[in-house]
Amino acid sequence: MGLNEGRDETLIKLVEMTDDSEISSIKKIVTDIIAIINNPRSTVQDLKEIIEIDPPLSAKVLKTANSAYYASQRKIGDIEQAVIWIGFDELKEIALSQKVCEIFAKEELVDGYSRILLWKHSVAVAILAKMIYRRELRKRGDDIYAAGLLHDIGMIAEDQFLHDDFKNSLNKFTEGKMSLADAEFDVFGYNHADVGRALTDHWNLPREMVTAIGYHHDTFSVPRKFPVMALTLYISDYLCQMSGIGYCGFSHKIDETIFQRCLNALGLEQYAFKMIAEDLKKEISRMESRGLL
Repeated sequence: MGLNEGRDETLIKLVEMTDDSEISSIKKIVTDIIAIINNPRSTVQDLKEIIEIDPPLSAKVLKTANSAYYASQRKIGDIEQAVIWIGFDELKEIALSQKVCEIFAKEELVDGYSRILLWKHSVAVAILAKMIYRRELRKRGDDIYAAGLLHDIGMIAEDQFLHDDFKNSLNKFTEGKMSLADAEFDVFGYNHADVGRALTDHWNLPREMVTAIGYHHDTFSVPRKFPVMALTLYISDYLCQMSGIGYCGFSHKIDETIFQRCLNALGLEQYAFKMIAEDLKKEISRMESRGLL
């Protein structure tokens, strides 16, 4: 990242501040769900055990299983039945989204920014990134959805623990003189991608995910071992901003030249994304109708 020792120490202190907070409260279940996502031998029972120890998550899963979208002829009151009825793969993402959503729930509008709008943006980036992996790159990409959900988690930490300085960085950004990442660097000495990298590294999340989150605004500095996920996050972030989904405060500062370089680096053509963008909007509407957004 190129951070000096003093800035690293500041980041460490910020990460330590999250350990007794609502952000840290989701750590175990999120890391457990990601472990299940990455383990091809994981079972319905593994997911059931994680869901059952978390009452709000259990309630959300049962509510989803009994929703009109899934239309069971009988009421489902058992978590294992819900996992089977909804589908193992889909429910892994629903459970992960529900837990991450908890730290985005506080609503406070600041210069067009709010956690809820940022959450909608993060979900859209996650969905679109998964579509790109599977449709265009022919990769299963089990971690890409989680990376999309968490790519802006550094903003939540800044907002919660350094709120006045965070508002200052937003003000600098909205003045139109610099990008948000540059405004954050001007105020903090680092940006939200650096915070996200430090936080997810502290959580011992998969290395590729940590790296992608840390470089999602600096994609061409990413280590050669882990370029694909970081490039995909940039493309997804860009397209979600252009589609006006969620918090779009970055939209007048994102760089079309970098977007095109990312496409070229992955061997993708821009015309392929018109249908994907339409499918993304349909999926967002579907999630809203199911109460998942």
